[in-house]
Amino acid sequence: MTAKRYTAADVRAALLNRHRAPEWACFFEVADGTGARATRSADAIAMSLYPSRGLRLHGFEIKVSRSDWLHELKQPDKSVAIQRYCDHWWVVTPADIIKDGELPPTWGHLILKGNGLHCATKAPALDRAAWEPEFLAALLRRAHDAREKAIRDGVDAAMASERAAIEAEVAKRVSRELSMRSSRHDEAVKQLAAIREAAGIEPDRYFDGEGFGRAIGLVHRAGVTATYGSLDTLAHQARRLVEAVEAVRPESGAATRHG
Repeated sequence: MTAKRYTAADVRAALLNRHRAPEWACFFEVADGTGARATRSADAIAMSLYPSRGLRLHGFEIKVSRSDWLHELKQPDKSVAIQRYCDHWWVVTPADIIKDGELPPTWGHLILKGNGLHCATKAPALDRAAWEPEFLAALLRRAHDAREKAIRDGVDAAMASERAAIEAEVAKRVSRELSMRSSRHDEAVKQLAAIREAAGIEPDRYFDGEGFGRAIGLVHRAGVTATYGSLDTLAHQARRLVEAVEAVRPESGAATRHG
């Protein structure tokens, strides 16, 4: 089974989990100053906030490959710019990055295993220097950035949730409208089939729907289909009409009788 390849993001997540509020304040990429005064930075800084456990500042370097660590060892003064302000200094790595005898005596070592951090070597207490205004400004800037990011993330999450709710409602309405239109279409098809059957028109035969509709409308408006009485009345009126025609055309009627 291939071992998991950890990234710097994995290490940062583990550091945040280990140094959670309200006991800790944890920030990343903290420089030794702001603006042009910044020369070096620590990958992470965590401040203990409980007086009962000591108000101490911990600095961290994150190394996720052997080459990163060897490069760090070639620059022993690189970490001093931030380390001098810290009460403890750590390197955080996956397993098998640091070999025996390579860890500087003023450093501690945390190893990432799974989602947690295992203390391989405890960081000794350092005789830190007094915090300079430049360093405090850089630390406060990261605190401000973290607060702003939390606000932005909250707003983005709320907007995404609202968009999802709107999209779900729109999808529901569209589905309902399509269902209604499909139902109306099916009903219209059934009614057309019933009309064809009642009129004796074969299903595959073309007919003038508009003209047929006008004819149906005419009969319907005449009330012929309303009651049986209406049919009797229509038959009676038809007979009277025939009789009236015959009365005014006697020769035609006589020819018909003798022919």
